[in-house]
Amino acid sequence: MDSSLATNAAQAKIAAQRRIGTVARQRVALVVICLLLILLVPSDGYLGPARIDFVIDQAIGATSFQFAAWEVQAIGQKLHDQITQPGANLSAQQQHDLVITYFDTVRRIDQLSADTQRIYADARETNPAGKAAPLQAELDTLRAEQAQRRPVVERILEEQVAAGLQEAGLTTAGRVWPPVRFHFTESPDYLIVSPRNRITVERGVYLDPTLSTQQKGRIEDQVQKGLDVSALVDGTGGFSSYPTMVIDTSSLSWVLDTIAHEWTHTYLFFHPLGWHYRDSGGMRTINETVASMVGGEVSQLVLERFYPEQVGPASWPRPLSMSPDWLKEQPQPPQFDFGTFMHDTRLQVDSMLAAGQITQAEAFMEAQRRILVEKGYVIRKLNQAYFAFHGSYAVGTSATDPIGGKLRALRDRAGSLVAFLHTVAHFDKPADLDAALQSS
Repeated sequence: MDSSLATNAAQAKIAAQRRIGTVARQRVALVVICLLLILLVPSDGYLGPARIDFVIDQAIGATSFQFAAWEVQAIGQKLHDQITQPGANLSAQQQHDLVITYFDTVRRIDQLSADTQRIYADARETNPAGKAAPLQAELDTLRAEQAQRRPVVERILEEQVAAGLQEAGLTTAGRVWPPVRFHFTESPDYLIVSPRNRITVERGVYLDPTLSTQQKGRIEDQVQKGLDVSALVDGTGGFSSYPTMVIDTSSLSWVLDTIAHEWTHTYLFFHPLGWHYRDSGGMRTINETVASMVGGEVSQLVLERFYPEQVGPASWPRPLSMSPDWLKEQPQPPQFDFGTFMHDTRLQVDSMLAAGQITQAEAFMEAQRRILVEKGYVIRKLNQAYFAFHGSYAVGTSATDPIGGKLRALRDRAGSLVAFLHTVAHFDKPADLDAALQSS
């Protein structure tokens, strides 16, 4: 009996020791797992470059632009069009008329969409669905018609822009290379992150173009709060994928400009200037400005050749002979100049940031934004990130970067667009622009 009790006690002791050992091993394993998670998973509390990307990733979540899926769809469409050759049997006049009809319809669709939104936004409207029904019916019909026209219009515009590029001499071995290919689509939004104490693009991430205004604001707020930076989610007019993305808008001249602009990026992809796009803010500005200059010149050639009735008057200042007599005789009230307003705003902001007046500069930009809204320019947010993004296109009068003026001077000295593009295509650092000016 005593022997049996002793045996049972020994077995119980062994079992207890095993349980203790198992618990200890489990705790050790848990500690190891926690250590691995700490080492392998970035934390918002860490310091270092990885923290910036972590905070941005947390803010955007699953809203990043799915480029691969879009590319598969777009390439499939272009391969289909290459085989079927939509619109190949149309005469030049028929092509012209179809394109004009397409853009007129885009304008009508935009108007119907705006009218429908106003009906639903009107708190006094008791039956918004009923009132908007005929507008929605017309909208659905027009969208279906546009879906049928779109492949034909895309192919027509591709051929016409290629003709403009060829007329400008922008060919490789006698042909336009890469071939002009674009797809009407909703271009991705872009999250721009700039430091608060200076204006520069520190990070940029492409996002889903269907984000609501509320979602954009949430992402901006989360990034700004997490990193103490300036952030903005803004739209893009196009995207240098291949085929390139172009927004389906009602302005023919803008679309032609954008097609040529994005083609320039694909052309530069095979040259040093394109290879070094992300090296610095200066290289990004040179790339974007060159593409804007080529886009502007080529689109003008296309309009003059295929749509002469769409060519507008020359940019201001216009010759007096183009103005009606009564305009010469009567003083005109000064018109609001967006470019000059933004140029002056940017200069003031740069000066305030240089003096360390960050909070004051941000308050000044908000005050300027409200003035713009009163003038009819609906800008949701005007901050360092806004100027960092839009200042990369150093073409208009709102640009303060001297790169724009230097590139225009080089374009004038080059004599032709093709000579200009061949020169800048070989730049691999911003200093090459100064060297080219000195040697020209």
